[in-house]
Amino acid sequence: MSQGLDEALRSGDLNGAFRQMQSLAEVNELEAQHNLSLFYWHGVGSTQNFDEAIRWSTMAAVRGHKKAVAARKAMLDSIDPQVVKKAMDWVRTRLTKDAEAGDDTALMPLSTSYLPAFGAPNPAEAYFWAALSVSTGKAEAKRQRDAIVSGMNQSDIIKAQQRANDWFKRWRKAQS
Repeated sequence: MSQGLDEALRSGDLNGAFRQMQSLAEVNELEAQHNLSLFYWHGVGSTQNFDEAIRWSTMAAVRGHKKAVAARKAMLDSIDPQVVKKAMDWVRTRLTKDAEAGDDTALMPLSTSYLPAFGAPNPAEAYFWAALSVSTGKAEAKRQRDAIVSGMNQSDIIKAQQRANDWFKRWRKAQS
């Protein structure tokens, strides 16, 4: 965590801690994303906002924060399914923009977001993003891609592979 956040928390400045947490979450600091979701959920340092809480909890969860996965599951019981869907759309849009801008760490969470654990599973999308992540050398992505492929037909695999090749040519050549 940042020094400013530590100071705000020690002094009891919850509004300041909230603002610091927001800033850190915006630059993809995983722990801050999880904590920001809890700040929103409980109304700490800001007005209580369940929509924002589920957004940030979902972001941290798909990025692999174990406590965020548990917190998100607890939140789901109290949140309208449409709000949860909008939160996932927000997460995917944000991660896609990050990936297109050259952030390879966004690829695996995008794949994860299409797994059954996050609702509305889509094996072709999960495979597509995992295949992109594999191309960056991520061993975890290879395991995930291989697990996903077992439930797909050959035609969908070929389409996803071609799409991944096209995406990589477009977005990674643009980075060069």
